[in-house]
Amino acid sequence: MRKALIATCITTLTATAIGPLSASAEGFYASENCYEVLNRASDTDRLLLAAWVIGYLNKQNGNPTLVRIDNARTVLGNVIEGCNRDRSASILDLVEASTYSSPDAPGTAAHARVFLNQFLSTRTDRAALTATMRPTEAEIRVVYAPRLADRLIGLYAQMFQPGAAIGPNPGQSEILLWGSTTGDLRAGAPVLAEFPGGYKEIRGAMQGDFPIFRFKFVKPGERSGMAFDGLVYINDRYVLMPKPWRAME
Repeated sequence: MRKALIATCITTLTATAIGPLSASAEGFYASENCYEVLNRASDTDRLLLAAWVIGYLNKQNGNPTLVRIDNARTVLGNVIEGCNRDRSASILDLVEASTYSSPDAPGTAAHARVFLNQFLSTRTDRAALTATMRPTEAEIRVVYAPRLADRLIGLYAQMFQPGAAIGPNPGQSEILLWGSTTGDLRAGAPVLAEFPGGYKEIRGAMQGDFPIFRFKFVKPGERSGMAFDGLVYINDRYVLMPKPWRAME
């Protein structure tokens, strides 16, 4: 079975991997080496490339998805990641070895990235957007067992005070994303190592099999930045339940 192009952790362009944008647009052939194409590509070329990938995979999968700028950014980030893993591959090689995980598919890493991309815009009311992520008491009790949930209800009520907002610091224009499910974390799957160590302490209290993510707002080419965890997809929306182990302290 083909692996998903939209990976759990999406890396973006870095100075140590694929180089900076070129000034002029030259176009590309899908049969060309991905590293050479991306190194010479202009902004326009990269958007064309992302749009082409979306169209190609929509045709292959028979599942048309909306072509828009945030979806294109997501796809481009994954093409870059795939090329960084295999610089000998052509653009077509990367795409044919992949299945497109739609940014319109709720709970996927691509879908979570589209949601988080809203925080990157200076036009976004970050306090209002953060407020939409406040979990209800019922949602906390569905994700966590009673003893821990009882403590988390008060903890998150204090956290989501009016005006509270998350978001990037100046210059942090990119997002790093890691994803799993509460079921996999509870089972101690290898992906647990990608999450903060506190999850090992409370994984036995996790319930269900809900998509859960950790993420960072970072400057281009950097790995450290504003880090968050506990982004859970439940009841057709994203809620933020960060650092649940703190309720046990």
